Amino acid sequence: MKNLISVFVIVIVAVAFVNCQNKKIGDSFSSNALQSVYFDYDKAHIRDDAAVSMQSNAAYLKNNQSVSVTVEGNCDNRGTNEYNLALGQRRAEAARDYLTNLGVASSRMNTVSYGEEKPVCGEGNESCWQRNRRADFRR
Repeated sequence: MKNLISVFVIVIVAVAFVNCQNKKIGDSFSSNALQSVYFDYDKAHIRDDAAVSMQSNAAYLKNNQSVSVTVEGNCDNRGTNEYNLALGQRRAEAARDYLTNLGVASSRMNTVSYGEEKPVCGEGNESCWQRNRRADFRR
Protein backbone atom coordinates (compact mmCIF):
# COMPACT_ATOMS: atom_id res chain seq x y z
CA MET A 1 0.00 0.00 0.00
CA LYS A 2 2.86 2.35 0.85
CA ASN A 3 4.43 1.74 -2.58
CA LEU A 4 1.10 2.42 -4.30
CA ILE A 5 0.79 5.76 -2.51
CA SER A 6 4.37 6.64 -3.48
CA VAL A 7 3.66 5.86 -7.12
CA PHE A 8 0.46 7.92 -7.00
CA VAL A 9 2.33 10.92 -5.56
CA ILE A 10 5.07 10.61 -8.20
CA VAL A 11 2.47 10.56 -10.98
CA ILE A 12 0.74 13.66 -9.59
CA VAL A 13 4.04 15.52 -9.31
CA ALA A 14 5.02 14.49 -12.85
CA VAL A 15 1.69 15.70 -14.28
CA ALA A 16 2.00 19.00 -12.42
CA PHE A 17 5.56 19.42 -13.72
CA VAL A 18 4.55 18.78 -17.33
CA ASN A 19 1.61 21.19 -17.06
CA CYS A 20 3.87 23.82 -15.53
CA GLN A 21 6.45 23.43 -18.30
CA ASN A 22 3.79 23.86 -21.01
CA LYS A 23 1.94 26.84 -19.57
CA LYS A 24 1.90 30.19 -21.25
CA ILE A 25 3.72 32.97 -19.47
CA GLY A 26 1.55 35.49 -17.66
CA ASP A 27 -1.46 33.37 -16.80
CA SER A 28 -2.89 36.40 -15.03
CA PHE A 29 -3.56 37.86 -18.50
CA SER A 30 -6.38 35.31 -19.05
CA SER A 31 -6.55 32.82 -21.88
CA ASN A 32 -4.78 35.32 -24.15
CA ALA A 33 -1.54 35.06 -22.17
CA LEU A 34 1.68 36.37 -23.61
CA GLN A 35 3.96 33.65 -24.88
CA SER A 36 7.68 33.24 -24.28
CA VAL A 37 10.00 33.17 -27.27
CA TYR A 38 13.13 31.06 -27.55
CA PHE A 39 16.61 31.75 -28.90
CA ASP A 40 19.41 29.80 -30.52
CA TYR A 41 22.62 29.22 -28.61
CA ASP A 42 24.60 32.46 -28.13
CA LYS A 43 22.12 34.43 -30.29
CA ALA A 44 19.78 37.31 -29.59
CA HIS A 45 17.73 37.53 -32.78
CA ILE A 46 14.07 36.50 -32.94
CA ARG A 47 13.87 33.20 -34.80
CA ASP A 48 11.44 32.64 -37.65
CA ASP A 49 9.55 30.06 -35.58
CA ALA A 50 8.81 32.73 -32.96
CA ALA A 51 7.03 35.06 -35.41
CA VAL A 52 3.55 33.67 -34.69
CA SER A 53 4.06 34.01 -30.92
CA MET A 54 5.36 37.54 -31.28
CA GLN A 55 2.47 38.52 -33.56
CA SER A 56 0.05 37.07 -31.01
CA ASN A 57 1.80 38.98 -28.22
CA ALA A 58 1.63 42.20 -30.23
CA ALA A 59 -2.07 41.70 -30.97
CA TYR A 60 -2.79 41.12 -27.29
CA LEU A 61 -0.90 44.23 -26.25
CA LYS A 62 -2.54 46.37 -28.94
CA ASN A 63 -5.97 45.15 -27.83
CA ASN A 64 -5.15 45.81 -24.15
CA GLN A 65 -3.69 49.30 -24.14
CA SER A 66 -3.57 49.51 -20.33
CA VAL A 67 -1.21 46.53 -20.07
CA SER A 68 2.51 47.21 -19.68
CA VAL A 69 5.06 44.43 -19.59
CA THR A 70 8.60 43.70 -18.56
CA VAL A 71 10.49 41.68 -21.12
CA GLU A 72 12.82 39.32 -19.28
CA GLY A 73 15.89 38.00 -21.09
CA ASN A 74 17.17 34.59 -19.97
CA CYS A 75 20.08 32.30 -20.87
CA ASP A 76 21.22 28.76 -20.30
CA ASN A 77 24.01 28.20 -17.78
CA ARG A 78 26.86 28.03 -20.27
CA GLY A 79 29.11 31.09 -20.26
CA THR A 80 30.12 33.45 -17.49
CA ASN A 81 27.56 35.27 -15.38
CA GLU A 82 28.62 38.60 -16.89
CA TYR A 83 28.35 37.33 -20.44
CA ASN A 84 24.93 35.77 -19.81
CA LEU A 85 23.59 38.96 -18.21
CA ALA A 86 24.64 40.92 -21.31
CA LEU A 87 23.21 38.27 -23.66
CA GLY A 88 19.95 38.18 -21.69
CA GLN A 89 19.70 41.96 -22.03
CA ARG A 90 20.22 41.74 -25.80
CA ARG A 91 17.49 39.08 -25.98
CA ALA A 92 15.06 41.20 -23.97
CA GLU A 93 15.78 44.22 -26.16
CA ALA A 94 15.38 42.16 -29.35
CA ALA A 95 11.95 40.97 -28.19
CA ARG A 96 10.93 44.52 -27.20
CA ASP A 97 12.14 45.93 -30.52
CA TYR A 98 10.28 43.23 -32.45
CA LEU A 99 7.04 44.14 -30.67
CA THR A 100 7.74 47.84 -31.27
CA ASN A 101 8.11 47.12 -34.99
CA LEU A 102 4.71 45.40 -34.85
CA GLY A 103 3.12 48.57 -33.45
CA VAL A 104 3.38 48.24 -29.67
CA ALA A 105 4.57 51.43 -27.97
CA SER A 106 8.04 50.91 -26.51
CA SER A 107 7.00 53.07 -23.55
CA ARG A 108 4.78 50.17 -22.42
CA MET A 109 7.73 47.77 -22.20
CA ASN A 110 10.69 47.60 -19.84
CA THR A 111 13.55 45.16 -20.24
CA VAL A 112 15.58 43.23 -17.69
CA SER A 113 18.14 40.46 -17.92
CA TYR A 114 18.27 37.56 -15.52
CA GLY A 115 21.10 35.84 -17.38
CA GLU A 116 21.18 32.26 -16.14
CA GLU A 117 19.51 33.03 -12.78
CA LYS A 118 15.93 31.93 -13.62
CA PRO A 119 16.12 28.59 -15.40
CA VAL A 120 12.93 26.66 -16.13
CA CYS A 121 14.95 23.45 -16.45
CA GLY A 122 18.01 22.31 -14.54
CA GLU A 123 19.16 19.32 -16.59
CA GLY A 124 22.45 19.47 -18.46
CA ASN A 125 21.31 18.72 -22.02
CA GLU A 126 20.40 20.65 -25.15
CA SER A 127 16.65 20.15 -24.75
CA CYS A 128 16.80 21.74 -21.33
CA TRP A 129 19.23 24.50 -22.30
CA GLN A 130 16.92 25.43 -25.19
CA ARG A 131 14.02 26.05 -22.79
CA ASN A 132 16.22 28.36 -20.71
CA ARG A 133 17.25 30.52 -23.71
CA ARG A 134 14.14 32.68 -23.79
CA ALA A 135 12.42 36.00 -23.36
CA ASP A 136 9.45 36.03 -20.97
CA PHE A 137 6.79 38.71 -20.73
CA ARG A 138 5.55 39.74 -17.27
CA ARG A 139 2.99 42.25 -16.15
